[in-house]
Amino acid sequence: MSRPLLTLAAVALGSAPAAADPVAAHALIVGSNAAGPGQTELRYAEDDARRVGALLSELGGYTPASIDIVTHPTPDVLRTRLALLSSRVAADVAAGKQTRVFFYYSGHARASAIDLGAEALPLDELRQKLFAAGATLTVVVLDACQSGAFSRVKGAQPTADFSFNSRQQLDAKGVAVLASSTGSELSQESEQLRSSYFTHHLLVGMRGAGDANSDGQVTVDEAYRYAYHQTLLATSATAVGGQHVTLEVDLKGHGEVALSYPRAATASIELPAGLEGRALVQLKKARSVVAETQKAKGKAVRIAVAPGEYEVLVRQGDRLLRCPVAAPGAVDVARCTNEKYIDATQKGVVALPVTWAIDGALMAGDGRTSGFESRLSDFGYRHDGLRGSASLSVKRYQQFGRVSAGPMFAVEHLTMPGFTRDTELEPLTFNSSTTLLGPGAALHVHLSDRVAANAEATVSLAVGRSRFSDQDATTTTETFFGLGGSALVGLSLESLFGTRAQLNFNARATYAGAIENDIGDSLDSGGLFFGVGIGYQIGARQ
Repeated sequence: MSRPLLTLAAVALGSAPAAADPVAAHALIVGSNAAGPGQTELRYAEDDARRVGALLSELGGYTPASIDIVTHPTPDVLRTRLALLSSRVAADVAAGKQTRVFFYYSGHARASAIDLGAEALPLDELRQKLFAAGATLTVVVLDACQSGAFSRVKGAQPTADFSFNSRQQLDAKGVAVLASSTGSELSQESEQLRSSYFTHHLLVGMRGAGDANSDGQVTVDEAYRYAYHQTLLATSATAVGGQHVTLEVDLKGHGEVALSYPRAATASIELPAGLEGRALVQLKKARSVVAETQKAKGKAVRIAVAPGEYEVLVRQGDRLLRCPVAAPGAVDVARCTNEKYIDATQKGVVALPVTWAIDGALMAGDGRTSGFESRLSDFGYRHDGLRGSASLSVKRYQQFGRVSAGPMFAVEHLTMPGFTRDTELEPLTFNSSTTLLGPGAALHVHLSDRVAANAEATVSLAVGRSRFSDQDATTTTETFFGLGGSALVGLSLESLFGTRAQLNFNARATYAGAIENDIGDSLDSGGLFFGVGIGYQIGARQ
């Protein structure tokens, strides 16, 4: 197989070397919650990076000094850390040592780059810098959308089905790339797990749940098989849909590549052979999820954890077993309480990414002549000038790839040109305005990284106000109520000044016919308007 181009996580660990072997191990762990154009802030990518670093130190055979954890980097910061990694590997190679490199990335990505906020690092550059280091063994784990596309930079075609990717024996020299999804899939986070599905299940597998042959170590192949099945099972019920973990290798020599050594843990929790169901292990005091796995009947599973008091929740159909356990120790089913599982169908379902947007706009235009205006003209009134529109709207988008859609609420204030008729005394004047308030629907489509198309439609309550001044300068004010609505199309220039602000160019058609005269003529304050606006997006996700 050829080396793959993009994965969500990169791990470089080999079989535990003999004490005399001159092997140097280095890990570069990267996490970024930052959102790029058209994306929402992630919540757990940076926490996932810290968890990966902690597990490598605890069970992976890496010293804390050999693990470089980078959160929220810019592309230039990541280039600097990659250069530092390369220089360390080169020094080890010059000293005659074998080298192992583990690279992990969790964050936003596209098929051609990883997104680090407003800037991006091209995938081909990332690949070149990683593999140019010349390590004996490199494992890359990428946890991001479309991470399987990493392979396509070099022209290889990654496959999602483990029956094609998995290998019983992995060689000790070369490259292994583990990706959280295929080149066309989205990767997902879980509110319940407070982690991405893929990274969570990969770490659970590395803690021992993936140790299929019970030899005390978890190989790349075992970790891949476990993460593949558990991630697909967990995401098959989400709104986004099933997520397929991929593995590609380019290795030479012989020997399995171990990612972790659960046998080295100071404590573990054993799920007994007779236990069956979806098991969730949480630290009792902090109520934080340590592991979640689908436990099959017939074989005990040990999960490496820190010593302490835990609670194991086992979902079995419509009931829930709540089992206290102290680590090190085993779950005693006789001590478990049996509870009814409430709202079981909703547990673990991840919402689609959500973005809130606030937009304001100023516009000018003209409209059709209504019966009210014709009547005023018949009586000798004159008017001039354009109609004006000022609006403010709040939108809640759900993202479907490059398309976002959702409900909105808008307030639009419309002003009309004044009408004037001269008299021997004071001139007769008539002025009016209408305010529209109401819900609607909005569509936002990203055409590129910086340009998006918009469409909106609203149905509103129209509140009209008129002001008439007679020849004696006596003023009469009236308020009217009716229905109105509007439709808008436009283009947005996004990421202004490196922020989530955007400049909007809009065309809007509005109807607002609340104001009437005594003989039933309606005054339409709306019309066709053109103008500009400013918006700002606030991510609230996933």
